Amino acid sequence: MEASAKRARAADGSAPDRLSALPDDLRRRVLSFLPSRQSVQTTVLSKRWVDLWRSVPAINLDFLEFGDFGEEIVGSRKMNNFTSELLMLHNTECLDMFRLHIPPFINYRRLLDVDRWIRHGIKYRPLVLEISVIRDFWHQFHIPCLGSAFYRLKKLDLFGLSLDHCFTERLNSRCPVLEDLVLEDCRNQFAGIQSDTLKNLVVDNCVSDVADVLVIRAPCLASLRLELPYYFYKNGLSLVAGNSFVTASISVIGCEFGLSHKGQAFLVGSLFNVTNLTLKGFDAMAFLDKESDNFPTFDNLRTLSLTLCLLSEHDEQKFKALGRFLQKSPNLEKLTVQDFWYSEGTRKVREYAQPLLETVKPVVGPIEFPMLENLRTLFLDKCDLRDNFMILRHLLQSSPNLENLTVWCCELPEGPAEGKGPKTWFAANATS
Repeated sequence: MEASAKRARAADGSAPDRLSALPDDLRRRVLSFLPSRQSVQTTVLSKRWVDLWRSVPAINLDFLEFGDFGEEIVGSRKMNNFTSELLMLHNTECLDMFRLHIPPFINYRRLLDVDRWIRHGIKYRPLVLEISVIRDFWHQFHIPCLGSAFYRLKKLDLFGLSLDHCFTERLNSRCPVLEDLVLEDCRNQFAGIQSDTLKNLVVDNCVSDVADVLVIRAPCLASLRLELPYYFYKNGLSLVAGNSFVTASISVIGCEFGLSHKGQAFLVGSLFNVTNLTLKGFDAMAFLDKESDNFPTFDNLRTLSLTLCLLSEHDEQKFKALGRFLQKSPNLEKLTVQDFWYSEGTRKVREYAQPLLETVKPVVGPIEFPMLENLRTLFLDKCDLRDNFMILRHLLQSSPNLENLTVWCCELPEGPAEGKGPKTWFAANATS
């Protein structure tokens, strides 16, 4: 009965306004998680909310809040008017975050205001700066000369921007506490990235017409995620990092005709001091290239994940490539191998060309496949064991201290002739 009465009071507006009774700082904190348009709309709640939005420590501007694809012109005008007025009336000295998101349907003429909005937002010396411009072309972005405007900046997240040749020089000289840098779908008009304070770096699907090698000098780097697009940075990566380098995820999927085997090998070799490594799309010949002979030992490597890697039509090359890399990883504790198989098209062509021959077993000796004394966990996912069953055999024989084995969604041979029976999907987990 009492609960029903409370609901009735809340429905007719007679219930106490507990939200408005909260301290101003707490309510500002709550508003900082909302898009700025919604933050301003709270002025209708009560007198205590009227000007609170002006001192919220975050500005989050998203064009999607101002109309859909059928209302782009009206939405653009609303966004332009709202943004200009918001930035003019906002009266906080510093921001925790400034975020600006421009979707693809906005009228091009409105993009002329983007630089003005960015410069105005930067004047609030944000801790986090996120700018996303989704267009068919790159929007030119410069780190402006605004004195100490970047001295607080800890995270910079840019999407769809064209970054000039002075970008990283200004980044290093004007961002003394920068820790996180994210560049996605950007046009990089610089040869490298240099920062003495950077800890986490993401370079995702960025293109460059001024450099074949992406040079990264970041002595404090702890985490790197790099996804190279088709036909750019064809000579790979040159990385200078310190002892704090822990995690790296590198994808070259789609670069078959761009990044050379030597470039892939050079890229992998530059990651020698990492602890956790994920590689995607690397060719078997990259690990068999002469450049791989110069690999330093990956003494710190504890976790290795290979996805769509060691691609080759020849089993022997795949085994040798895997064995050679494992030779360089004496302290490996966990190995994950995903999508280690032929495509069905390749299999059918080979079976048609050699219908009377048994599947060729790779010759893998102790030189190519070392003992993995420290390996504790092995995970095989979507591996074609019809032709490559020996990969499991060799890994088990070479791992005397293995504790956990997971074989997931793998194909096994069925019938007396190995590799000639129908598909058999297999999933299993074993723990010693």
